[in-house]
Amino acid sequence: MLTPVNDPLREAQSLVDWWQLAGVDWDFADTPNDWLADDAPPVRTAPAQRPAPQQAPVAGARAPGAPVAKAPAELVLPETLDAFAAAWRSGSLAADGGDGRHIVPAGRQGARVMVLTGAPERDDQDTVLSGRSGRLLDMIARACGFAPEDVYRASLFPRVVLDNQAALPHLGTWTRIARHHIGLAAPEMLVVAGEDTARALLSHDPSQKPTDLHFLNHGDRTVKTVVTRKLSLMFHRIAQEKGMAWQQWQKLLVE
Repeated sequence: MLTPVNDPLREAQSLVDWWQLAGVDWDFADTPNDWLADDAPPVRTAPAQRPAPQQAPVAGARAPGAPVAKAPAELVLPETLDAFAAAWRSGSLAADGGDGRHIVPAGRQGARVMVLTGAPERDDQDTVLSGRSGRLLDMIARACGFAPEDVYRASLFPRVVLDNQAALPHLGTWTRIARHHIGLAAPEMLVVAGEDTARALLSHDPSQKPTDLHFLNHGDRTVKTVVTRKLSLMFHRIAQEKGMAWQQWQKLLVE
């Protein structure tokens, strides 16, 4: 005969033992519970804001609400090629975001062809395209019937560009400088070497008909222009690239 036991702990243990004998070891609930979730942060009331103490304005400081002063947009450039080259060498033309020293253009005013690349190469010495890419340029120009003194070598940026993001904000300014440079150098023809340089100077996408002939309008002159690959990118398949460059340069010689 069973008799009631007035011991809550024994009753609870008996109930647990009964469920374990029935094979139930776990308790389940229909409502999911994320036991690993972090506790919600306590809600804190922000302290009352105190008014900032009034300070006397600093001399030369901009008053609240006053318009922000802008740098002058006018770009004053030298009017002769010699003065332009001197300003280029000294770095006084404009900020450029490049690295190292300024590498100057090389060639005579009124040359038959001006080759404009994006920036000096790392192995260029005192002048633009005086390293390995310059030697490749010599071979292409010679194959097309141009003597060394017929070629004026220049770049859009004045220094080696190691970080495109640093140079990009200055691209518009140096595109304007490049157009002025072309006017001072006064070449008969122009070769733009590099897709990015062509987009900036000619608003041209070289992937569309890369051998087309272009005409750069500069004042009262129109300069016959072609777009080629960047010279330093030609070395991995030199034979094909030289052949394509030869075809593009031939466009300049068509009357």
